[in-house]
Amino acid sequence: MALILRRSSKWWYAGFRSNRHRKLINLGVVVEGQRPRSVSDTGDDEFERSRGRALAAHDRIAKEVVEDRTGQRTLQNLAEMKTGKKAAFPKLADLAQHWDEIPRRKAPDARYATQCKVTLKRFAEFVAKEQPDATEYVGVKPATAKAFLAAEMERGVSPKTWNDILKLLRATFKHLHPHLNEGSNPFHGLVTKASDTVNREPFTVEELKAILEVCAEDDFIRPIIVTGIHTAMRRGDCCLLKWDDVNLEEGFLRVKTAKTGEMADIPIFPLLAEEIRKARAVSVKSPYCFPAAAEMYNNNPDGITWRVKQVLAKALDLAASGGSKKALSPTEVRERGLAYIDALANKGRAEKMRAVFLTYIDGASLEEVMAKTECSRGTVSNYLNELERELGCTVLRSKKRALTVSDLQVERETGRRRASVHDFHSFRVTWITVALAAGVPLEVVQRVTGHRTTAVVLKHYFRPGRDDFRKALMTAMPQMLSEGAAPSPRDQMRTILEEMTAETWREDRKRLMELVAGI
Repeated sequence: MALILRRSSKWWYAGFRSNRHRKLINLGVVVEGQRPRSVSDTGDDEFERSRGRALAAHDRIAKEVVEDRTGQRTLQNLAEMKTGKKAAFPKLADLAQHWDEIPRRKAPDARYATQCKVTLKRFAEFVAKEQPDATEYVGVKPATAKAFLAAEMERGVSPKTWNDILKLLRATFKHLHPHLNEGSNPFHGLVTKASDTVNREPFTVEELKAILEVCAEDDFIRPIIVTGIHTAMRRGDCCLLKWDDVNLEEGFLRVKTAKTGEMADIPIFPLLAEEIRKARAVSVKSPYCFPAAAEMYNNNPDGITWRVKQVLAKALDLAASGGSKKALSPTEVRERGLAYIDALANKGRAEKMRAVFLTYIDGASLEEVMAKTECSRGTVSNYLNELERELGCTVLRSKKRALTVSDLQVERETGRRRASVHDFHSFRVTWITVALAAGVPLEVVQRVTGHRTTAVVLKHYFRPGRDDFRKALMTAMPQMLSEGAAPSPRDQMRTILEEMTAETWREDRKRLMELVAGI
């Protein structure tokens, strides 16, 4: 556009081209003073003052034309027609701030709010580069919205994170101009992606015992872990457990869950009751049962996660190795091992075990022990494992790398971060799995966990192993179905004898005695 001065008119005009045709707009400003030969020349003071007023009018119209090209004027007119009020549209650069001001029943978690604002700011910066004319968020085109989501996928986010970004932006645009129809939302009609959810794995009984053993002397994290194991509460609810939620006399916790706002009624098991009594004995007039954990959770929740994962890595390593074993000096190990071998009734077997044991603890490798004693690898391994198990101390020189926190995670098919399969939330999965596998009604489990729907419990939390699943089904099946294919005692005894090893013979012997007693 440009200022136009017509000889036959007293008005200033703005000239622009539309569809290759030149058009003039009367700016409503009178030409005053002495006109110069050309509009590009300088006139007298009155003329220049009128030119200034004309330029201001020219700029206002130019801005309206640009806005109308982006569709903003059309949207604004539509909004004003629907509501009878002048519509105001926020600037795209202030999108995060306006999201923070959306009315809510409950204030969002600070960490979640930060993540949302970062996403909204990233979106605003993307639009500023992709569609520079869209300074206000209603000017964002659907093509730009799709381009941003495509860029997010190229950035390597998981399908779940992609879905969360889509939902955030779609809901934000809907909240910030509810007077417009869905079709004006640039994210309307976009479909969420199928996500490859990686669920947490429940702990076995042996793993839970190892976890409690590892954290037994840690007065900071032990109460939180014990609470998580016995209540199925989330990390934050455990750390922020208040004395008002505890009723030791009735043996129940009544907690309003932070995530869903549901009231959970949770029985207090003996080990948890012991922890609560310990906490009450050292209470410093804090509203929280575990004030140190509450302070860390409020200031640095990742610190709680890190402390828990340190315990889990050690405990799972311990459980995998068959339990805790004392680390004794080589002299003590030698003395204990020879004493055990001397007490064996089978002298021929004792001599072979003695040769294997002494050769190995003197520093020989398994291959060297096999060569010197003329025993097979299986025999050498069985002898050394038996000694380690019976002596209760470390005999084998393990080459296995100790588990670390990173071993508690697995790679995703897609996504920028690895998925956690063992963390604090696994206590919740374990509790629900054990309860449902033991026949606890689903509605009772929901009463404890605070889940609103049964679908969430069954999809994400009920994770039985094959043995647990089989036992639960066999117990629930009618007797005529469960007993129809049961093997005879003789077949069961044959199977036990065929599968017996040096590591399982004690348990196998017990099973054989039970079968014999039942015949």
